[in-house]
Amino acid sequence: MKKFQKGFSLMEGLVTIGIISLVVGIGFPTIDNFGEQEHFEADLATIRGQVNYVRQLSLEDGNAYAIRIVNDTSNNSSDLEVWRADGIHRHNVEYHKSTSTKCSDFNGTGDRDTFTKGTKLNELTKKLEHMTIKKCTNLTSATCTAVSNDNNFFCFLPDGTAPENTRGEVQASANAGSKKDFIHSYETGFFNIGSRM
Repeated sequence: MKKFQKGFSLMEGLVTIGIISLVVGIGFPTIDNFGEQEHFEADLATIRGQVNYVRQLSLEDGNAYAIRIVNDTSNNSSDLEVWRADGIHRHNVEYHKSTSTKCSDFNGTGDRDTFTKGTKLNELTKKLEHMTIKKCTNLTSATCTAVSNDNNFFCFLPDGTAPENTRGEVQASANAGSKKDFIHSYETGFFNIGSRM
């Protein structure tokens, strides 16, 4: 009578290791990039939410608002601060006489906690964990020449429109795939992330 030995043959072991290696080799890059895409999409959602909220706020209470971007380049993150403009209000006669109110009417001072013509609303500040944004000096060039830190903001007038067309470069950290994109703001108050419309 033959005795059967229990266990796996060398060939069965090698085939099993080969199949496991193949599955891991295909699946790991997808799983590894999953977190990066999540970080990128989460920060984009924060940007969209903040812009939509501030625009709606300007429509509801009749004030002009700015979203001031304070970049922390050492951590590749940003704070999206909300500032209410003092003096740019729908009931202000001077605002209605002006035919060319610009974002520059907010006038940054270089001090993180003061904006010449505004009040910071601390409770509305949002944090981008994996992105920085720099406002560009031009609308169409392939590269972005950044404005000064004092003028790194987007604004909305009391009627929810923007006083000028603007563009900003969004740069994601390595934790979010090191992607680069653009945010565009239009005089209508509409904005988009991606290609200019």
